[in-house]
Amino acid sequence: MSLSPVSSTRTAPLALWRIAGAFLRTLHVLFGDPAAVAARHTLTGKAHAQMASWLRSAEAMLRRLILIEAAAYPKPNTRPLLRPRRPRKLKLYAFWADKPEAWRVSFRMFAPSPRTPKPRKPGLAAAKRLERLRQLGALPGEPIFIFREERPAPRARFACRRRAQAAPRGKPIRRQDRFWVHERDLKPLVFRSAWPLAWRYEALQRVFNDPAPYARRLAARLHATPHRLREILRAPPEARDRVDRFSAFRACGERRWRPRFSSA
Repeated sequence: MSLSPVSSTRTAPLALWRIAGAFLRTLHVLFGDPAAVAARHTLTGKAHAQMASWLRSAEAMLRRLILIEAAAYPKPNTRPLLRPRRPRKLKLYAFWADKPEAWRVSFRMFAPSPRTPKPRKPGLAAAKRLERLRQLGALPGEPIFIFREERPAPRARFACRRRAQAAPRGKPIRRQDRFWVHERDLKPLVFRSAWPLAWRYEALQRVFNDPAPYARRLAARLHATPHRLREILRAPPEARDRVDRFSAFRACGERRWRPRFSSA
């Protein structure tokens, strides 16, 4: 992991930049460097979601730092020209896990709006569970016993026993005739590609090492579209607990940009 030392040429408070550097080192301790993440190639759904959550917190922190740095650039005298987005030409790129410095990565300064969860279709969870049981080897019509680690309370056990005694007994099922499965195995395994996370991770390090180009572009965009400031200040709720003094990043950014957007 190569992070440049925090110099005095940065306009944001050095204490905030040191907090950002400590957080990126925490990411390195948890997940390794971007090359190590890319070398895994595939992550389980749980590991992918955990790392993506930490990366979102780091991105929200660096957006606010770049916002503070962008306040040092003056407003251009020329009229801002908002050009339409040009269509990109498809090109073929090769990415090697052991050469992260040659990756083509980008850092998104304007955070996207949070996604709304899609409503689940009725019966979809039951269908997925049946498909998972089929993958585990359960036969159609075979008695299934789902094993859970936690045990019911004593009163619940007695109530279940009384209900079992009152209910008519059918043909007993032998223990060896049941299909035993743990409840955690019923959830299907989901695999995700590790490359997109590695690219985002590498972009974080490049922004930390050289924030000036990003701050210059952000200043021009904000002077042209000041209403997009709220998109930069978006952050996931877990960032407040993971980043030290996270509220100070927002307060400093708003304090630097308030005189520029005021009507005075």
